[in-house]
Amino acid sequence: MSDSAVGVQSVVFEATSLADLLAELAGTGIEHLELWTGHLSPDDGDERVAAAERALDTAGVAVCGYGVADLAAPDDARRYAAFADRLGAGYLTVNYPPARDDVTEALVSAAAEFDLDIAVHNYSSLHHDDRSAVFSSVADVRDVFDRYDHPRLGVCVDTGHFLVEDVDPETVVRDLGDRIAAVHLKDTSEAAAEDLPGAGRLDLSRLVGLLDAYADPDAPLVVEYELPAERATAALREAEANVRAALADATEGN
Repeated sequence: MSDSAVGVQSVVFEATSLADLLAELAGTGIEHLELWTGHLSPDDGDERVAAAERALDTAGVAVCGYGVADLAAPDDARRYAAFADRLGAGYLTVNYPPARDDVTEALVSAAAEFDLDIAVHNYSSLHHDDRSAVFSSVADVRDVFDRYDHPRLGVCVDTGHFLVEDVDPETVVRDLGDRIAAVHLKDTSEAAAEDLPGAGRLDLSRLVGLLDAYADPDAPLVVEYELPAERATAALREAEANVRAALADATEGN
């Protein structure tokens, strides 16, 4: 792959402050963070944002992406895109109803203004009873891409949510190809509906190989899961090892 880096979505440490999260990352090989809106928001004051930027710089952790931003109105698109750009993120992950063309239009405009990739994030019935309010299928994504064919408008493939809906992530990678701007590596298992990658149904090595062949995203592969806080760091080390092994397998296969 063009970028074999491994990152983590900061929501993995949902119950942890950003400072403590960065301390936990110091014990891993992960230097890339997709920063969750709950850890830092455009609504935060400039002093807090600047302090967070200094902490990230001191820790040597780069913000590869920002989100997932829940967009209720077109104005939200530019606000979150501007904030992602300030943080140096390469992409913004977003969630909104697929039928909201006004939001899509605002996202396309913001992507061009800030030279930023927009990645619509898929969800499942785990968090949303009304799936018309979220992207939950390849068809949802494709319909928007057919209406707005912009090179900066892409998708963030959350493998776990697709698996919950019995959609094979490997099929998703083939179908969406170079429209994949980001990837959330999440698994589903008998132990946990949202587990660390490699703990359940997800074939990491196969997926990484297909990403290399069909998508080749520039962004790091981002680990994500929702496990108890006391397991977060140990699970991250295991997940990182799983993903790096899959990357090594893909390299050896080329």
